Amino acid sequence: MKKLVCSLALSLFVLPVYATDSTENKCNNIIDLEKQIQCLADYLDTLPRPRFSDRALKENEIVVKDALNKVSQLNGKYFEWKLGNRKDIGVIAQEVEVVFPELVTVDKITQFKQVNYAGLVGVLIEAVKELKKENETLKQQFGLSY
Repeated sequence: MKKLVCSLALSLFVLPVYATDSTENKCNNIIDLEKQIQCLADYLDTLPRPRFSDRALKENEIVVKDALNKVSQLNGKYFEWKLGNRKDIGVIAQEVEVVFPELVTVDKITQFKQVNYAGLVGVLIEAVKELKKENETLKQQFGLSY
């Protein structure tokens, strides 16, 4: 019964909205509930959203070490998108993948690489902390205080 209700809800409310956003209407003809849910999950993963970050959902926490060195290996770039010639700023997925492979995924349909920009925030926070520590050390060495 739960599967029937879920399937009906997906079919009536969620998938039609997704179908209007998709050029291929890729979820409309899926009958299998698990495949519908996976299709929906794939779509929802592409939407901008607040990201769950509750400690209760995580395990094996480790502070990012050597973050400044790792961030220094990345390049922020100005670029233009080939489609539409729109100017933008960002990173190149292939470059990020070398340093942070867990932040890069491959789109199942296009096979283009995507960067989890939100995941870079934690790394940048640790890099700033390292810079602050270096700055404080230099202030002490030169007898400066503010």
